[in-house]
Amino acid sequence: MVDKINAIEIKNYIGKEFHTKWYQVTQKAINIFADLTRDHQFIHINPELAKNSMYGQTVAHGFFVLSMLGFFTLQDGKQESMQFYVKDAKSIINYGFDKIRFISPVPVGSYIRDVTQISKVELVKRGMKFTSHHVIEIRGQTKPAVIADWINLLIL
Repeated sequence: MVDKINAIEIKNYIGKEFHTKWYQVTQKAINIFADLTRDHQFIHINPELAKNSMYGQTVAHGFFVLSMLGFFTLQDGKQESMQFYVKDAKSIINYGFDKIRFISPVPVGSYIRDVTQISKVELVKRGMKFTSHHVIEIRGQTKPAVIADWINLLIL
């Protein structure tokens, strides 16, 4: 069940940890991302050449993994998959990032998920800004793929 909250209630979620479902990174998804971004480095799209690389196989682009935050936030594009949503917001706008670090490569076939928590909420002229801390984990590995502090603006 999704919590339907008012913007002012978002502060109650500071520090609460949310885990998404696991998502498998496939070669097909990596290839589509490569085509969209025109980043066709062999390490991402050529399994034969990648066998001789330091990873021994293809790996997802760092920006591919980072871009999955949108999917993880609204998993499968369904509002009911969110942990909560702000019912009085006219819009939620991607405001940017304070910090992004690409920690570990994500080999093709890996499963990743987002573990996030809201770390900061502040009132601004147009509404409310909130920062969420994200750790994109790789199943079976101790080091995460990505760590990012993402800022969103709620237009009220």
